[in-house]
Amino acid sequence: MKRILTHAFLFVVVLSGVQVFGDDSGLEPTPEAVDSITAREIGGHLRFLASDLMRGRDTASPEIRLAAEYLAAHLFAADARPLGDQGRQGQGRTYFQRFPLDVVTPISQGSALELTLDFGGAKRVVACKLGDDYVLRPHGVIGGEIESDVVFAGYGRDDADKKIDDYAALAVNNRFVLVFEGGPEDSAGSGGPRPHTNPFAKLEAARKRGALGMLLIQPPGKNSNTPRVPFSARNLGFDAPRLSLTPSPAVPPAVTLADPIRDLLVDSLKLSTEDDHRPKSPAGRLRVRFRHEVKREAREDRNVLGYLPGVDPQKKNEVVVFSAHYDHEGVDAKGEIFNGSDDNASGTSAVLEIAEAFALSPRPARSVMFLWVSGEEKGLLGSAWYADHRLLPDGASIVADINLDMVSRNDSKKIGITPSPKHADYNSLIPAAQDVCRIEGLEAVFDTDPFYGRTDSYNFAKKGIPIVFFFSGIHQDYHKSTDDFEKADLDKAAHVARAAFRLGWRTAQDENAPKKITAPVDPKSDGEQNTSP
Repeated sequence: MKRILTHAFLFVVVLSGVQVFGDDSGLEPTPEAVDSITAREIGGHLRFLASDLMRGRDTASPEIRLAAEYLAAHLFAADARPLGDQGRQGQGRTYFQRFPLDVVTPISQGSALELTLDFGGAKRVVACKLGDDYVLRPHGVIGGEIESDVVFAGYGRDDADKKIDDYAALAVNNRFVLVFEGGPEDSAGSGGPRPHTNPFAKLEAARKRGALGMLLIQPPGKNSNTPRVPFSARNLGFDAPRLSLTPSPAVPPAVTLADPIRDLLVDSLKLSTEDDHRPKSPAGRLRVRFRHEVKREAREDRNVLGYLPGVDPQKKNEVVVFSAHYDHEGVDAKGEIFNGSDDNASGTSAVLEIAEAFALSPRPARSVMFLWVSGEEKGLLGSAWYADHRLLPDGASIVADINLDMVSRNDSKKIGITPSPKHADYNSLIPAAQDVCRIEGLEAVFDTDPFYGRTDSYNFAKKGIPIVFFFSGIHQDYHKSTDDFEKADLDKAAHVARAAFRLGWRTAQDENAPKKITAPVDPKSDGEQNTSP
């Protein structure tokens, strides 16, 4: 009955041509719209999205496709206009924005390493086993087989500032290089490897000289007490697909050899470093045969988006975005389902309720868009695609992004927000967010800056768009199969959703669009930034 009366009210408003807002200031939504966001309705969405039926809503899975249809159906029910790709001929826009995925899976059974020691025709072949005798990070390594000579390059350093070049007078083009890990100055308490002695710097120094790959060993006399990279398909990256929007740049393989293989090479080739850290040439000849197998396939996934147009002739071209990612981790090799109730079925459900609340409200001046992105768990992929390929009404631009990611756990009276007053991207959304949180009985706390770049609003911020990110924090079920519906604090999720709705309404109706501002300073705190609005 409440919704029937609200729709009747809107019908009268449209017929009369009168613009009506929640109070005299026009900055508050109608109480009926706010009250329409309930814990039970959020729970209804959450119960479905985080059910075992959805099998963890993995990126580019059949289940994430089902979740997208669920979101689109609710956009349609809320009378939101589709804002996605063009449909079939004559059908106009859809609620979906497709984006491409390059899926690369390194195959552990296809990895092989063979070392050949040659002493004047007398050869010794050493077949190395992945995980026992060598490890490598496989992603980015091109599939195929490489066989080449190996050149010893000492510590493999290239530091122009210190005038150190372990590659001087060495020809490494189209060869593997053999280098010691770290540097001669590394020792206990030294603070760890210097920038020019970390493995990435060593690999780059070899790559820019045309090396095909790199073999890494511990210096003579220095042993690994425990495996630094314990082998499994999951933690090395083998047999697990990696998704990206574009093909990953190729990198030479960087293969770390176990200490027994190191000892064999040091003894056989008489490897050492002089006092001036220049390498000695090997006494014998070393060749390597390296094989790497990769499965590559093209897939696609979808963002879901729709909007409600604003009523102001000029401001309707300024769009306030509500965003949330609706994907999660899927199912692991053991068959355990990662339901992702908090992460992020909670934010997804909250934005659904916010869309319905706007549908029950008189329209504000600016347009409001609802965006659910996939691929967040694989590297913010869907939001990155949208940020670079924005689908908007003709002539429109985005003025704010309000992002909800994990909003149903931890302290029921607190919600984290970022950017904080100490953050470079602090903007006028933040004091407004603090105010609407207080109205909902929530304390907005500035503990979320460390997660600023780990959620989808970051891709909007990179484009200069003011953002606010609501986040209830990490918990013991984060990215585990135990993040289930039964643990959700539905009342908290509803309060956060109502606060975000209030903020979005104010933003859509305010005279001025959000912008970066300087945080106020409290003179009583020796220059510390005051977190009150």
